Amino acid sequence: MFEIVDLQKIYRMGDVEVRALDGVTLDIAKGEFLGIMGASGSGKTTLLHMLGLLDEPSSGRIVIDGTDIAKLTDYERTMFRLYKLGYVFQDYALVPDLTVMENVSLPAMLRKDRDDEQIKRDSYHILQQIGLCDRRDHLPRELSGGQQQRVSIARAMVNKPDILFADEPCANLDSENSKMVLELFREINEEMKQTIVMVSHEDWHKDYFNRIVRLKDGKVVSDGFNGKAEKAG
Repeated sequence: MFEIVDLQKIYRMGDVEVRALDGVTLDIAKGEFLGIMGASGSGKTTLLHMLGLLDEPSSGRIVIDGTDIAKLTDYERTMFRLYKLGYVFQDYALVPDLTVMENVSLPAMLRKDRDDEQIKRDSYHILQQIGLCDRRDHLPRELSGGQQQRVSIARAMVNKPDILFADEPCANLDSENSKMVLELFREINEEMKQTIVMVSHEDWHKDYFNRIVRLKDGKVVSDGFNGKAEKAG
């Protein structure tokens, strides 16, 4: 599904050069629940943004399902994100004046291949799957933090993405709500065969991933399955 070759991201601050990613090479298979882990500043979020087409690498190659991302126009990249990718962020990013149902429907409304009835059915179905149908007419402020994050997961899933990206989705949650959200991700991965790539700095989260890639100073230092990471290289 994913082929990542010698990915580099360099930021320049005056005369100073910072290598946020320094030669990352990975393959990601369909159906994996991959955790990208490491200390603050290790390059986790930078890598996620490259893979999710939210930023461009300084050099290197990203191929998704046979598509070389570097060869896409800006419009094609936008359409690729809309039709192929889903995103969950740590701050929920819900529209405060829209209901739960309306928030979930937003990405589907941007597509040109569904009518209003199909959008409504798809949004209702994904809310059923995450157990929030009874909250569909509520506003975000009427929900707990854990519920808001579950709504953001439903919104990311409504377009049935090939890959779901999650950037520190539990960062603003307590342990109980974090566990609930992680259990939901695991359920989505196992029951819906959803490919998930998640960034986390919490070591206990590793129990939920079926593969873990650890970064340090922009490089892969270990990569393995079921918590048994093998040193890279």
